[in-house]
Amino acid sequence: MPIPQFFVDVKKGEVNELRLLLRAVSLDKDPVKKRDIIKKVIAYMTLGIDVSRLYPEMVKASRTDDIVMKKMIYLYLTNYAEQNQELAILAINTFLMDMKGTNNKIRGLALRSLCSLKFDGVFEYM
Repeated sequence: MPIPQFFVDVKKGEVNELRLLLRAVSLDKDPVKKRDIIKKVIAYMTLGIDVSRLYPEMVKASRTDDIVMKKMIYLYLTNYAEQNQELAILAINTFLMDMKGTNNKIRGLALRSLCSLKFDGVFEYM
């Protein structure tokens, strides 16, 4: 007789679902859907849910020219950079590349975000 499995969660966690959505290739074709997913990540972050596991996906999502998405992604990256110091180098490289761009707003946002990082070793990049 099989043992009943109580409290078994067959549904994947919400953070894992967000990870799969961020990795979806079709998001590059649908920026509105991508923006909604990033909004959900920021909403979870502000509610206190740990979404730090999405750091690499959010770095990849920062490859956009949409200023609203950049602001949300940079907020996320600066918030979790201290916890993910080894992955924060990816965010620093993103900020440095965006500071070389032509859009003044994105350059200023990247500089402000780079200067707001708070962990050892970031000063050499500033």
